[in-house]
Amino acid sequence: MVKVSAVSCSTYELEKVYDGVLDSVERIGFRMPENKTVLIKPNLMAQNKPEQHTITHFAVIDAICRILDEHNCKILIGDSSAFYQRGITIKAFETSGLRKVAEKYGAKMIPFEKEPLNKINSGLTGILKELYIPRILLDADMVINACKLKSHGSMRLSGALKNMFGCLPGGYKQKMHLWTRNEMELADIMLDIHDIIKPALSIMDAIYGLDGGPTALGQPVQISRILASENAAALDVVACKMVGYEPDEVELLVCALKRHMISDFDDIELQGDIEPCRFKHLKKGPFTEDKGKNSIFVTDTYVTPEIDRLDCSRCGHCIEICPVQAISSVNGKVTVDPCRCINCCRCFYECPLNAIKVKSTPLNKLIRAGRCVLRI
Repeated sequence: MVKVSAVSCSTYELEKVYDGVLDSVERIGFRMPENKTVLIKPNLMAQNKPEQHTITHFAVIDAICRILDEHNCKILIGDSSAFYQRGITIKAFETSGLRKVAEKYGAKMIPFEKEPLNKINSGLTGILKELYIPRILLDADMVINACKLKSHGSMRLSGALKNMFGCLPGGYKQKMHLWTRNEMELADIMLDIHDIIKPALSIMDAIYGLDGGPTALGQPVQISRILASENAAALDVVACKMVGYEPDEVELLVCALKRHMISDFDDIELQGDIEPCRFKHLKKGPFTEDKGKNSIFVTDTYVTPEIDRLDCSRCGHCIEICPVQAISSVNGKVTVDPCRCINCCRCFYECPLNAIKVKSTPLNKLIRAGRCVLRI
């Protein structure tokens, strides 16, 4: 029987969160490694602040880092922001409070859009022939999935399984939304990513959850729990029961059951207790089978790379590092093939002359302007 712990914690006070995370890990019998390289994958969907409760709170990451530090581990904290803003994930580390946590424990911050990508022949769902995964995730000795409990307008629940989707760099995540026909296909891809990376431990920040998420438009709800499990699907089942979903209403869990990631929705040994705190804005209804699943916040908020020919020296570096050969030189001009490009954003960082610019949609520009004005 799979174990999931649920430990009471009503505050983000560092010492109490540390006690809660340590207790949650010990209750499931998980042993932290000694002298290993461990990558923590939080949920940093945008350049948001802790009090918005859209992201994994820095106090939870601080607690995980403290435990790893006590075991003499080398700590990496990695993610890739879903919504493009200037500074991308590096700025998100700052606004979230994670930069200070990293400095406190000597951890290295890893924006996945800066990392080389490994081509993986997924072969699991048949929907996509390959996936491009940041190499650092495959090289680390262990990955800890540090997720946030939120409802989600498309996938119903944003928890441990969905948090691994954030391992895809930059706008590659939005491409996945556009390439799939419905939430069930998208869920299968998310589970492919989980199965490739194989996080050893999932810890959920459910001290505050987000009702009507995953963005800052949602409403924070105090749930006062920290959850942990070696099985991300089982952890999400418990999370569902807390917020008012049946597991068979959540695409990711239906797909996880078919893949035998969990044998049964009731085959879970709960270490601790939960108090149901029903969210008010849960997406109900049958799973969609058409392309109408994507909101404009997916289809019209993306950015694409564009070569500034005045600044470009045609050195060819971007051509060499592009993982999908989307950049080429045609008649002496460097161009980007939008059909091949996966919007991973690595070329933005790698160009020595900053000749690769961001071409934004009007909606992306509008949202970024609004966030600056409203300071959200």
